[in-house]
Amino acid sequence: MKNPRATLALTLLLAVFCACESFPNRREGDDCPDCPNNTVCLNGDCGCRSDQHDMGSWCLQKADNLFVAASLDCHCLDVVGLYLVNIVPETGNGSVPSSGFSLIGRGNCLGGNYNNFSYYKLPDGDSIVIYAVPMPTLNGDYYCRLSDTLRCSADLFGKFHGPDTLEARVVWRRCVDNNGADSGFSETTQLTFTRWK
Repeated sequence: MKNPRATLALTLLLAVFCACESFPNRREGDDCPDCPNNTVCLNGDCGCRSDQHDMGSWCLQKADNLFVAASLDCHCLDVVGLYLVNIVPETGNGSVPSSGFSLIGRGNCLGGNYNNFSYYKLPDGDSIVIYAVPMPTLNGDYYCRLSDTLRCSADLFGKFHGPDTLEARVVWRRCVDNNGADSGFSETTQLTFTRWK
């Protein structure tokens, strides 16, 4: 059974991180048009509140254990924030993991999970694994379109190099064509996450 306190902590944390609707994009009397991608109207311009990072065209909630990656080469994961929540290393004794994560992209409020995330404390650097990564730019869909005829899901394997850098491999697999047939395609993309405070 899942740890109920850990589940509650992740739920509350995601409510804060993903409060896209809690802070209306436009209020009565604002001089802004409707602000996109969870930005808000500030002094007549769309922007980010002081408790958020300005990501250029969207906002990312400031928090402990926030890591950000940006890559022009990583399909559907071009600029993402990764929140690590309630980190408890796997013990290998068959217990249900209580660590969680949230993967946030432009204007997206999805991605928190316990079931497909593991954190491992290892002598050569702590590691994480996320199976069937929810695609933050696609509202949590588990498939990303790599081309007009191919869509794949991804698994992410990351290793910490010090406390502030997480080197990750995104492995694209379980790929299907437009008819839903297994394509046999696989590809690996590198992502570097750095801690933001």
